[in-house]
Amino acid sequence: MDIQSLLDFSNRDTVRDPYPAYAYLRDHHPVYWCDCFKAWFLTRYSDVFAAQGDVKRYSSNRMQQLVDARVPAEKRGQLATFVKLASEWMYSQDGAPHKASRNLLGKAFTPRSIDSLRQSIQDITDQEISRLEPQTDLMANLFNRIPALILAKLYGIASEEALKLRSWTSDTLIFLGSSLDPDYGPEQALNGVEEMYAYFADIIEQRRKQPADDLVTRVLETSQDSASSDDEVLAQIVFILVAGYNTSADQLCIGLLHLLEHPEQLKALKSDLNLVKPAVEEMLRFDPAGSFSHRVLNEDVDIDSVTMKKGDLVYLMRASANRDPAKFTSPDSFNIRRTNNDHLAFGRGEHFCMGTALFRLEAEIVFTSLFKRFPGLRLIADKPAIWRTNNLQFRGLKALPIDLGKGV
Repeated sequence: MDIQSLLDFSNRDTVRDPYPAYAYLRDHHPVYWCDCFKAWFLTRYSDVFAAQGDVKRYSSNRMQQLVDARVPAEKRGQLATFVKLASEWMYSQDGAPHKASRNLLGKAFTPRSIDSLRQSIQDITDQEISRLEPQTDLMANLFNRIPALILAKLYGIASEEALKLRSWTSDTLIFLGSSLDPDYGPEQALNGVEEMYAYFADIIEQRRKQPADDLVTRVLETSQDSASSDDEVLAQIVFILVAGYNTSADQLCIGLLHLLEHPEQLKALKSDLNLVKPAVEEMLRFDPAGSFSHRVLNEDVDIDSVTMKKGDLVYLMRASANRDPAKFTSPDSFNIRRTNNDHLAFGRGEHFCMGTALFRLEAEIVFTSLFKRFPGLRLIADKPAIWRTNNLQFRGLKALPIDLGKGV
């Protein structure tokens, strides 16, 4: 493949496997202007790590710039509501507003709160695994379902309501990830956000009248202590859904695929399920579902004699940083026994992902339970996994056909 084709991030073949392009950029253009994204790409570990911790120069308040880069000028006015609502999410805020939003969610994500979900996650996982047919698409029939049902438990909503959540969040995230699919454009993103806000506004009103042991009630209690507005409460409750559902489902599925594609690693894990935790960390390093995050520059920034200008969009390419040989030994090898696995899948600094502990617990339980129940599960030779190629930022599979083998 020629260099121009390799670096065409609107090409679905590049989207399917961007890692050769990332490797080229790290070696030749670590600070790279991408015309199709209208943004700078930072691809080295050291640069991504530094930018994530530099909240003075790299602002997270980037929704207007993202929309401007994605939508023709004459259509941007239609997304004013989207920009306003999404700019209130915690990951779009800087400084005091970000700290206030993080504190608002603090009670719901303490280690004790997360660990209290362990039995519920185990019960949900057992229930979903018991429903599986001998040959099944694990993306549709397991990984899409478990995070939705966990979030339903977290929010205190009915299980049957939970599976509505994926379509809303997909509409939003695929647009933000620079959609290559006309079915995931600005109109769908706006509709998805508006439907989520209407749905959770009703939930909040219900919890005001009848508190429950769930995330919504805990956030409402915290909001009374901090004098947060109803809009602030609603924004962060919606944000948790946007941030946590798709990436969790996709990461579980991607991780299992890579494990099954590396037989020696799979054999090691099945012989010692204590390796599940480091295996999950390697899945996150090797191929994170959230490939990058974005920032807007508050001032000019120089790296390697390249000047990025104030107001420019900058993409922090975590997936590339996680394969940087300057940081990781044999970075393109999938090794579940890897030590010092200081990957950037969850970010760093003030914007470190609050849902990290919840995902790690979820993944530990899902993979441990799956291999205990179906130690012989394998890929189906004539039914390969199908990658989703409609955006670069949020990686995932459309389908993962699996033969579960003989269950225990």
